[in-house]
This record gives sequence, C-alpha cells and structure tokens, in this order.
Amino acid sequence: MNLRAIGACVCFVGLVSVVAHSDTIGLYNDAGGSNCNITDGAFPIKSVYVVHIPSGGVTASDWAAPKPACWTNAVYLSDTEPFENPGNSQTGKTVGYGSCITHAIHILTINYFVQGSSPPCCLYPLLGHPYDDPDHPMVADCNNQGHPAQGLVATINGNATCPCGYPVPVEETTWGRVKALYTE
Repeated sequence: MNLRAIGACVCFVGLVSVVAHSDTIGLYNDAGGSNCNITDGAFPIKSVYVVHIPSGGVTASDWAAPKPACWTNAVYLSDTEPFENPGNSQTGKTVGYGSCITHAIHILTINYFVQGSSPPCCLYPLLGHPYDDPDHPMVADCNNQGHPAQGLVATINGNATCPCGYPVPVEETTWGRVKALYTE
C-alpha cells in the first residue's frame, strides 16, 4: 500500500486488522469539522468539507469519498484543496500536508451541483483508498509511519433517527478474499 506525501514516499507494508491509531477523517457541512449533518437544497452548489483530526502529528492521508448512490439530486463537480496532490475524492485521494501538523485540518472541499432537497438520512461515509486499505483511510505520522485512521459517516439531511459522526463499519472478510486482492 502506498501513501505519497510531498517530497517523500510513505509505504504502508503488511495488513492492518485493527485501527489502533485514533485519527479520524470525516465529511462535514463546515470547514471546522463541527457539523456532520450535510444539508442540501439551499443553493445550487453544495460544498462538503473533508477534515482530518489527528491524534498526534501527521504529514499525509489517503482515502476516498465517492458520492453515495442515495444522493440522487447531486452531481459531482470538482475538488478544491489547499494542497496540490494526485487523485480525486470520488476515486481515491492522496494528500501530503507539506509539514507535520498536530491540529485539525481542512484538507479538501468536494463541490456538488444540487437540484432541490434530498430525502433525509442519506449516509455518506469516508472510505479507505481503493488501492490501499479499502476498509480504512490511512495517515502518515511525522516519522513517516503509516497508520489506519477511522473514516466517519456523515448524513445528508439527517434528523434524530439517523445520527452522524460514527465510524464507518468495517466489512468482515476472509483470509482467502484478502489474498485474492494481491494475486494476478
């Protein structure tokens, strides 16, 4: 698994079965990462903010946030980021921060064109990068060591029956299915 940071390559080697690192990366209605209930319908352009809250110092992250199928009235337009890195939010994004960061950081804005309001309770999870660990986003600490992070679930037009901000559930798998990912 690879996570490329600006000026350095951080290589994730081996399989990680437990998220031991407590970093979180989530999708929010605000750049400060305080509201995981994404509301649509007010404007034709809706921004969704990707925020990384580290447990210590970090230099990079690797993840994906494809538009959920239940968000039927939204069309992905583009990503806007303070860093210029390869990939995009829909297929997999690698973001190098340029230095060791110890505080919450807004790492990307995903822009959608929205026509009207969506039905309530559309879940929008932040996932692992499909070419790395699809179960977990990955982060690189300030020693360039890779760790899994927790992707958080946002809701689109949530209410009391559909909370947000909890970790994305990990899909159970078998050792044969894991090995099949690496066979030709």
